[in-house]
Amino acid sequence: MPNASDSSGADFVDSQVTFLYASQTGNAESISYNMYEEAAKRGFNARWHVLDDHEKFGFNEVQTAVFVVSTTGDGDPPDNSARFWRILRKATRGKSTAYSHLRYAILGLGDTNYSNFCNTAQRLDKQLLEAGATAFYPKGLADDGTGLEEVVESWIEGLWPALARVAQCAPCEVAEASGSSKADVVSAVSAGLAGLALDSNTSTSSSSSAHQPLVLDFRAMESLKAITGTPRVPSAVCEMVSVDGSAENTAPPLAKDLTCPPWYAALTDDSWDDTSLAPFLATLQSTTQLTSPEALKRTLLVELSLSGADHVRGSWQAGDSFNIYAPNDEVLVRGLLERLAVSAGEAHRPVALQKRDAAIELPTHLARFASAPASLFDILLWACDVCAAPRKQTLRALADHCAEVIDRDRLLFLSSRQGVAVFDELRRQAPTTLDLLHAFPSCHPPVERLLELLPPLAPRSYSICNAPTATTDSWRFAFNVVEYCIQVEGPDASSMLPLRRRGVCTPWLERLPCAQRILVAKRRNVSEFRMPAGPDQRPIIMVGPGTGVAPFIGFLEQRAQHLATAGVSPEAAPLMWLFFGCRSRQHDFLFSTQIEQWQSEGVLSRLSTCFSRDSLGGPKYVQHAMAQHEDELMDLLLTQNALLFVCGDAKGMGKDVNDALADMLCRYSSKHPEYFDVLADVDTKQLSKVQALQVLMRWSTERRYLRDLWA
Repeated sequence: MPNASDSSGADFVDSQVTFLYASQTGNAESISYNMYEEAAKRGFNARWHVLDDHEKFGFNEVQTAVFVVSTTGDGDPPDNSARFWRILRKATRGKSTAYSHLRYAILGLGDTNYSNFCNTAQRLDKQLLEAGATAFYPKGLADDGTGLEEVVESWIEGLWPALARVAQCAPCEVAEASGSSKADVVSAVSAGLAGLALDSNTSTSSSSSAHQPLVLDFRAMESLKAITGTPRVPSAVCEMVSVDGSAENTAPPLAKDLTCPPWYAALTDDSWDDTSLAPFLATLQSTTQLTSPEALKRTLLVELSLSGADHVRGSWQAGDSFNIYAPNDEVLVRGLLERLAVSAGEAHRPVALQKRDAAIELPTHLARFASAPASLFDILLWACDVCAAPRKQTLRALADHCAEVIDRDRLLFLSSRQGVAVFDELRRQAPTTLDLLHAFPSCHPPVERLLELLPPLAPRSYSICNAPTATTDSWRFAFNVVEYCIQVEGPDASSMLPLRRRGVCTPWLERLPCAQRILVAKRRNVSEFRMPAGPDQRPIIMVGPGTGVAPFIGFLEQRAQHLATAGVSPEAAPLMWLFFGCRSRQHDFLFSTQIEQWQSEGVLSRLSTCFSRDSLGGPKYVQHAMAQHEDELMDLLLTQNALLFVCGDAKGMGKDVNDALADMLCRYSSKHPEYFDVLADVDTKQLSKVQALQVLMRWSTERRYLRDLWA
């Protein structure tokens, strides 16, 4: 790779290594923390920070750094690195030696279902190289679409010898002891089993409905004599201390109309560099079901009152989004505490979490409890993600807490290279932490061990679907209530077993009564997914099937306000064209009354719809509707510099629309070669698919093709 050193990559050996992360959902944060913790155990003088703390740790003076960065949205950096990117751009602008003192390694996390795969890592690498920095170890790009572990594990394994060449590493016995398990012996008990239906036991406790059975086939273990390639067991870093061993939590209870973390006051302080992003309490004003009772999915429209949130007034626009701080399901948390043998009294007593090793910091989401004790119930309810997809390192750690060999061996197998297929099936079944513990009944980890193994519970993001006005004091947003079944083959292979799964935030929102207050925060709109400002006359094309139409409702509301206040006739305004799709016109055509009214008034210039389950002979999905208007769309994009907005699911719709646009460009270039030189800068008769995708990437960089996508 360019500028990457084949040896040490430096003229000196550093006395310190800094592990840095940018994370949206917690994956990058967790992986970075595990690397930092292992580095400390291996004898490196290590420290660990989020990128937005660049001033705190003095990034400009760092000489050896290991970055773990994820990508969110359509190639955007995570929210907790926005300040860092501004500083980096300022420091490197036109300065080819600004970071000539820095040696670095980058691990990027992404998803190939998005077109801008690992864009944050790619941008960071490019910018650092252009500023004179040196990569001492080739970057790794891990794909969540196929499984992050495939790249992450081997990349980390190769990092340590490379890091030892550029940073001091004191001799440390713990490093060997805590390394990756090269060969764990499989017991005869496990190896002889043909397969297993991991049931939910026969417990009749009140929490029995909180967990679901898992069905996994372990026959691949029969021929194994040893399990290889399991990840290193992360060291225990956390100790739990009861603040008052005799009394229950004496902290003042939250008001009945308040549903948020008990430590919300610490989140809403004035320490934010951009005060408009500070969390605040909003009141649930109304909830309306947008779909009919016959619809496959329930879609709700919620309105939040922003009364009293003066710091956000005037700071948001149509197209912006915001975060909701939602808890885990209380029934699930109670079931988990019961499974961990924590009594109701113990669950509600305040505890403090302390460092086991003074040199190793606590994970970020647990650090607050060192100085601000909270109950175990509240920590599990609000701070730890008990529904997160299982990670191999977590399974490997849980194996060490099994009293029965059979459970230990199966957890080892799931975390090994030989168990990849069964691990993938486990992930497909989307188990909660409680499901896992019931599936391996002899596994009894200490509570503090489980807390440090669980990733942080991240806030959930939603698009605002209204436009601000001088008197606006509310946000509206629409969402599908996430409840679904996963079908798995039963233990006798003759029947299918449905596993019921639910989202974290949307079922909770559906249950909340009006007048309930919740914690929310405006998100920084890094992608500029907004209506153009001022006298911009470019046509606007909007593609938003299902709840993806939500931000475009705000766009159209903003357009209606502009036409009314400016006295502009719809005919004189730029074209606005909406492509909308859903299953059924009758059951889930969201905002249909508003959309059709805006169309009749000329606010919306054109509307193209498709209904996948209706037998109308029309286009099935939005990409098919777009293909029907290929020439018009291409003309708008190529001759009128139109803006194209796409909002919705990334893995299905987002990828399909992107591919369809590339195919349209290819076909159109053969019919209109006069545009080709501008598009491809090569002398040929027709765009190839690769060249067409490059055109779309360029439009994305130029903010002409803007996508708000989610997994």
